[in-house]
Amino acid sequence: MEFIEIEDQKEITLIERVNDVYLKKGVKKTTMDDMAQTLNVSKKTLYKYVKNRKELVMKSTSFHVKRDRQKVTEIQDRNYNPIIEQHELAKFVVETISKVNPVLHSDLENYFPEVWSFLNEYFNGFVFQSLLANLIRGQKEGVYHKNFKPEVVARFFATRIDLIFDGELFPSSQFNFKDIYIEYVTYHINSIVSEKGKTILKNLDFKHL
Repeated sequence: MEFIEIEDQKEITLIERVNDVYLKKGVKKTTMDDMAQTLNVSKKTLYKYVKNRKELVMKSTSFHVKRDRQKVTEIQDRNYNPIIEQHELAKFVVETISKVNPVLHSDLENYFPEVWSFLNEYFNGFVFQSLLANLIRGQKEGVYHKNFKPEVVARFFATRIDLIFDGELFPSSQFNFKDIYIEYVTYHINSIVSEKGKTILKNLDFKHL
């Protein structure tokens, strides 16, 4: 699966609404009938843009990932200090995952493997490269210490973030995505900052994003 380009404004608006529904309800139990009823549109309207539910899930996921990638790039283009950049990115991630139903990721992994693979490629590619660039720059600027290998840490952070959504490891009855991610990113940033970086970090609150 690759990014699906959507140019028609009406379709963009529809897919954005579809994406919001999937984030709230998951995909397994959200049939085309359910989607049409929730959006207050006819199924004919949905089938005008997609052939089936699988294609709708693919378009929705592609739209969501593309939007996230654009936001990350916008933050990077502001040329923040590396620690502040991570703080801004963390705020964005918290805002995003706070909207996600715990069942969504297991739904995609178990019932839409092609979409799940697409998400993994996104984290293994774009997210990894973005974090790697931040870590390398942070070491060069002296705000991160040099007692770690950026490629290893970036790969570990980017590829294991999916553990946050592991319902067996973190049951939704006991944990929520936001709190888990905040612990994850707080531990991460505190483990890599240098003494110089601590003077910047003390003015940022990673625990209350």
